[in-house]
Amino acid sequence: MTIDISSAGRIVPIEPAPGSFGGFVARARRSGGLVVQPRMGMSSPRTMREGLAATRDASATTVGTITLDSYTRVGGHSAARQALADGVDLNGYPIVAHDRDVTRGVLRGVRAANFPVQVRHGSAAPQDIFAALVAAGLDATEGGPVSYCLPYSRTPIRESVDNWVQCCEMLAERAGPGVEPHLETFGGCMLGQLCPPSLLVAISALEAMFFVQHGLRSVSLSYAQQTNPAQDEEAVRALRRIAAHFLPGIDWHVVIYTYMGVYPRTPGGARGLLEAAARLAVRSGSERLIVKTEAEAHRIPTIAENVMALEAAAAVAVAERDRLQPAGLDDTGVYAEARALVDAVLSLDPDIGRGLTLAFERGYLDVPYCLHPDNLGRTRSSIDSDGRLRWASIGSMPIGHLVAAAKPRTVTSSDLLRALSYVEREFDDAALNHSNRRHLADSLSHRPDDTAETTMTEPNTTGAGVPDGFPASPREHLSSPVTRTVLRIQHRMLTAAREHLSAQGFVEMLPPMIGPVTDPGARGAKQIDIDYYGHRYKLMTSAILYKQASLLAFDKIFYVAPNVRLEPLETSTTGRHLAEFHQIDVEVAGASRDDILHILEDLVRGIVRRVVEEMPDELEFLGRDTSAFTELLSRPFERRTHAAAVRDLHDIGHDQSPEAEIDWQAEVKLSRKVSHPLFVTDYPKGSRGFYDRESRTSPGQLCNFDLIAPEGYGELCSGSEREHEYGRIVSRMRETGENPAKYGWYLQLVREGIPSSAGFGLGLERLTRYVTGLDAVWQANAYPKLPGVKSP
Repeated sequence: MTIDISSAGRIVPIEPAPGSFGGFVARARRSGGLVVQPRMGMSSPRTMREGLAATRDASATTVGTITLDSYTRVGGHSAARQALADGVDLNGYPIVAHDRDVTRGVLRGVRAANFPVQVRHGSAAPQDIFAALVAAGLDATEGGPVSYCLPYSRTPIRESVDNWVQCCEMLAERAGPGVEPHLETFGGCMLGQLCPPSLLVAISALEAMFFVQHGLRSVSLSYAQQTNPAQDEEAVRALRRIAAHFLPGIDWHVVIYTYMGVYPRTPGGARGLLEAAARLAVRSGSERLIVKTEAEAHRIPTIAENVMALEAAAAVAVAERDRLQPAGLDDTGVYAEARALVDAVLSLDPDIGRGLTLAFERGYLDVPYCLHPDNLGRTRSSIDSDGRLRWASIGSMPIGHLVAAAKPRTVTSSDLLRALSYVEREFDDAALNHSNRRHLADSLSHRPDDTAETTMTEPNTTGAGVPDGFPASPREHLSSPVTRTVLRIQHRMLTAAREHLSAQGFVEMLPPMIGPVTDPGARGAKQIDIDYYGHRYKLMTSAILYKQASLLAFDKIFYVAPNVRLEPLETSTTGRHLAEFHQIDVEVAGASRDDILHILEDLVRGIVRRVVEEMPDELEFLGRDTSAFTELLSRPFERRTHAAAVRDLHDIGHDQSPEAEIDWQAEVKLSRKVSHPLFVTDYPKGSRGFYDRESRTSPGQLCNFDLIAPEGYGELCSGSEREHEYGRIVSRMRETGENPAKYGWYLQLVREGIPSSAGFGLGLERLTRYVTGLDAVWQANAYPKLPGVKSP
């Protein structure tokens, strides 16, 4: 079957303009090179220009990318402009929000005949985007009426088709001497994974025909790497065969997308998947490859990471081309299925846009697991034992005569989850197995003599003092009657805390001990890095970021969380510091500071009351006079602002800075002046971490607090309302000297939306010390680690 896909009748064959996107790729093809391209977009014009220049200068044949931000993709241009005004980084370049002259400035001196630039977006209604890119002098972009509608929007297909007719015609008008506009289909990707190749091939080809029918003469057809290399190669060859038949006289080429689904998390797995994509591009005769980086599973990559991926893919492509041998491929029916789908759509209406609309209405095209209202959702796919995508159910698609041998079967949720992570697991497992084999070989080749003695590295203890009474061994400490009594009381305190919070509707969760980042606000303390399968991770100094994330599961949560901080050596003798300790961490969605202060006060009062009422003999054994708790149990806790506390300290001759946290010595002095617990509130901005919320009514003042115990015991707890708005958090990070790029996973959650909240971390050992009247906090820990002092 053939069909006239030209809006003007017969198509006159063209040679792509030398300075055009298609012309550049055609020249690279003739010279035997693979064009590699990043996914790259930054909201800052300066950084976007730097990214383009770095792409141009990479050791590879490259084209540039301007990837647009999420606001622009959905038409939220006012929100994008506001973000720019507020200095908020977006996840792409807001081409509509930026003036056309700004974008022209980004391109000036970078974009050239030997370095074309393409705009990538993701919009079902891209008229504003096309107008902006054309106004800026650009003429290459991508998308499609189906592929940018079903995965990314709820826009009706019929409406999306109309939008893309307008955009095709707008772009086609750019054609002229030296200019040949180029449009790439996104149809070879769809949902990114679990779509059998024949459907991807059909949609990619149909969208390319749609573009040509509405005036474009230079197009590229996409195909996204899937689960099996041989099946992918067969699919791309089928795509090329269909394009050659239906696009005579058109400048076209094929672009491969490095896997668009759940990505490997290990660096080795990510590299392996990119290398496989580069080999696929070469073996299938494709002209262009869009790469991904090792950071894909974790955050938005840096410019340098993008360049590394471009150069790595180019190097693999050269090596693959050098050893490429002609090889036959098994015909598993991808071409026959794809051609049947294309023919069915073209038979519905001479207008391809109307044909696509009717095809989805009738189920001739039906994307597995796609939830768009215009997708019938009757098809299902699965991955077979060879890693090939197969049809589990074809619904109403007209390919029953081709896949009749495949028995329909139910795909369970477990099947789906395993399929979604199939590529991630395959490549991560391969990378980890390779790494383990290498480490084993290293260990065997460097095995020490059997008589060699293994020793631990001694820590630097310079400046660290060992306090009087610190146990010489765990046996001495754990068998001490005092230690045993203290730990029994601590057990009762934990029981009381859990029962109290559970009765208030809190859910206890288990916190992580390691992560890519941790709380940066631990004053004076250093963080501990660990090698986590080639990634630099941190031991938790505080689980604050995870507490905010946990509110996505429950509105009221708590942890009993271990923390590790390399405190300054001089703190080893304060009696209030440990390098390893525990906190009762609490977080409440929608809570204000006043709300959380009441929760904390009730919790502390409840814990102390349980111990006083149920363990009087133990307290008496330790010499703790329970009358010390009379005011705590009977009166509201006192509240005092940071500014008032600073004045009080100045009055007693302590030189406390009004711009800083209350220092350790000052805490003790305040603690000795009060007879019951004291909340110090409203610390100055800059004295605490980026997550403490700045007051909206008193700028420069934080909605936070410390809880100070009486009798000289000092700080027990810190807490605050939390910043939860993306722009404010990024601004606060920068103000406090933090690099937002380190917090990719956290900022992604924030960008998508997390609840407002307030919370606190109550030091368990410090509270135990106060309740039991101990001299030092190490006495409240079974295996105490004092700063700088080696201990088991």
